[in-house]
Amino acid sequence: MTDNNNNKKLSRRAFLKVAGAAGLATAGLASCTGTGNGTTATQPSLGEGSMTYRTNPTTHDKVSLLGFGMMRLPSVSGRSAREGNDDVDQEMVNELVDYALAHGVNYFDTSPAYCRGQSERATGIALSRHPRDKYFIATKLSNFAPSTWSREASIAMYHNSLKELRTDYIDYLLLHGVGMGSGMPEFEERYINNGVLD
Repeated sequence: MTDNNNNKKLSRRAFLKVAGAAGLATAGLASCTGTGNGTTATQPSLGEGSMTYRTNPTTHDKVSLLGFGMMRLPSVSGRSAREGNDDVDQEMVNELVDYALAHGVNYFDTSPAYCRGQSERATGIALSRHPRDKYFIATKLSNFAPSTWSREASIAMYHNSLKELRTDYIDYLLLHGVGMGSGMPEFEERYINNGVLD
């Protein structure tokens, strides 16, 4: 795997730096932790530095302990696409995703709000080059604005995520920003009163 800008091999250090240490995909993996609730850890035979997996007790998915957070993707200018106005560097995202998958990471966490709306698309492009049964996608219902709180708007956001991610199903759909704003009253408007969680 090479970086076309200087034709150097992408090192583990560079991968972790650009990926923002890949972060643990907090909410999605919280249900998969080995805390004595029947989950198990498995070790693949990848050799030195192999990945640890947790089995989700509900779905039986074997999810990598390390998830790849797609919130701070590289931009064409070399900065994080989260801060600047640059486009995501799709070629670099592809390399990072390839590297992660090759090293056992199979959980990718994104949101329609990440990287000014570019993260799901970039994630979908990168992952769609691989067999769908080799990874898990977590995205979020990022309905922050009151104009997106209706059931119809939330469902439209979900369908747009499917399109952007180039998939016909999402493994883990998370509620984004729970507790922000006015707390419980806002939570109820965003997810309960509109029937989204029915």
